[in-house]
Amino acid sequence: MNGSILIIGSLLWDNGKRGDWRTSRLSTEKKVFVRAPIRYGRRSSSWGRTFTMTLSPNGSAGRAILIPCKAPIADVAALIAEAEALWKAEWCKASPGQIGSSWGCVGVSFRAGAELAGWLQPWADHFDAKTSAAITPVDRNGLLQIPWPTTTLDGAPAAADLILATATKAEKQCPSVEDVAEAWLKQNNGYERYFFENVRHGIRTPDDGLIWSRIKEQNPDWLANRSYGEAVALLEREALEGP
Repeated sequence: MNGSILIIGSLLWDNGKRGDWRTSRLSTEKKVFVRAPIRYGRRSSSWGRTFTMTLSPNGSAGRAILIPCKAPIADVAALIAEAEALWKAEWCKASPGQIGSSWGCVGVSFRAGAELAGWLQPWADHFDAKTSAAITPVDRNGLLQIPWPTTTLDGAPAAADLILATATKAEKQCPSVEDVAEAWLKQNNGYERYFFENVRHGIRTPDDGLIWSRIKEQNPDWLANRSYGEAVALLEREALEGP
C-alpha cells in the first residue's frame, strides 16, 4: 500500500529530530495541500500554554499537508513502523514501540475499498497495547474518524491507500478566537511563532483571519519580529481581499 502522513502544525516546519524524520521517511517534494478539519484547540505546555492545532472531526475544513511515505507499506509490520516513527517525531520522549500517550496518539485511515484482510485486528491489538487511550478523533481500534482528505487544487480524493495522523487531546471546552489570540498576546516568550510558521507554510484554519485581526488590533511588541514578515504580508493581503 501507498501511505501518506497528514501533517498539521510544527511537524512540518520544526527542525532537529523532526527534520531528520521528514528527510528519512517522507517524500517531502511530493507534498500536497488538502482539506482537513483542524483548529487551534489544545493548550500545549511545550508552547507556553498557548494553543496548538488539533483535528476537529465536527469542525470546518482548514488546510493541512499530506506527504507520501518514501517506502511502500507492504504489511502491518511496516504500518506499525511508520506509526512508531511518526509518534517519535511527535514526542521525542516516546518509548520504543509506543504510538500514543495520555495526550495524543497515532491513528490510521484506509482508503474506501482497500483490501484489509489481516490488517485491522493486528493494528487494533498493537494500538491497544502501545497507547494509553484513544484520543478523539481516533477510535478504540486506532482508526481515524475524519473525512478522507481532498486536495485543495481540484477537490479530488487524496491519492493514498492509507493515511496516518496524530490526534492530540483538545480542551473540553472549544476555545474561542479571542481565547486563542489572547494566549499569544499575554506572553512574550516567542510562542506566537507557532501561528506565524503555520501561516507561512500554508497550514491554515478557518479562524486565522479573525485571530490575526485580534493580534493586529493589540499590536504586541513581538509583531515587529522580521521573521514574521512573510506571514504578516499574507494575512494582510487576505484581510484586504475579504472572504
